[in-house]
Amino acid sequence: MSDKAKIADNQQETTFVSSNLINHKWGLLRDYAPNTLNYTDELVTLIALLYTDGGVSRHHLSSWRVFFANTSVEAINLFREVLVKTFKISPDRIKVRITANRYYFAVLTSKTIGDFLIKTFGNFRTLRYSNGKFPDTSIPVDDLISYQKAELFLKTAFSMDGGVKFYVARETNGKFTLRKNVSLACHHPILREQYCYLLNKLEVGNINIETDKVIRIQGKEAIKNFAEKIGFIDGIKATRHSKYWCGREKNEILKLMIESYNNPAHFIRLLSSSDIVRTA
Repeated sequence: MSDKAKIADNQQETTFVSSNLINHKWGLLRDYAPNTLNYTDELVTLIALLYTDGGVSRHHLSSWRVFFANTSVEAINLFREVLVKTFKISPDRIKVRITANRYYFAVLTSKTIGDFLIKTFGNFRTLRYSNGKFPDTSIPVDDLISYQKAELFLKTAFSMDGGVKFYVARETNGKFTLRKNVSLACHHPILREQYCYLLNKLEVGNINIETDKVIRIQGKEAIKNFAEKIGFIDGIKATRHSKYWCGREKNEILKLMIESYNNPAHFIRLLSSSDIVRTA
């Protein structure tokens, strides 16, 4: 899992007048938070974004910053869209900047919205504290299943912290072979177990690999089940970490990977002509 971006010190401050009124440069704003919990598509997508490349952190003593960092403009736009639809706020409230390491960083400052997210879902932090302990973070697995939102939650999580590993490796005997799997990176051991639990509920075969801090989906049946039941969000592309597939949509790579089971020789020729052949 990529490190979640640190909150910038130079974000604009706001003065809080009451529990849900904000004295802002645009005037007096009223933040909205649902009175009852309803697992809409937008809310499920939002919390999946926060568990992966986002979070909620303190802003001064009484407020919160809801933030998200990603190299993908499409992912940033999705974060802004689901925040706006869930909490009925102006898109201008969400500030976006680009960091020195080419991450887009989006942040919303709000006491009411932060209170709702923290009180409803708890901590979104997934990395260890400085003392080596993991935070008490947990995915609402039972609610996601009962509301039939496990597929959407996993689709969003895999789109952010997951990827398609599809490359050629050279065996010790000198022959080329295809390596194919879908993986999700997550350092938090409890969250990895919960991701696996949701995948198992959808009958998508998976392996929890503690040494690599990843969940791996491999084998023709498991990968096809993942594609049919979960997949990736349309428009989300492979990042610069993928040397051969960078800039291609993850769903497109997934489709090609499944096609390779019918014609492996073609894809071995295609991928072995690049400079990314690995030693098996």
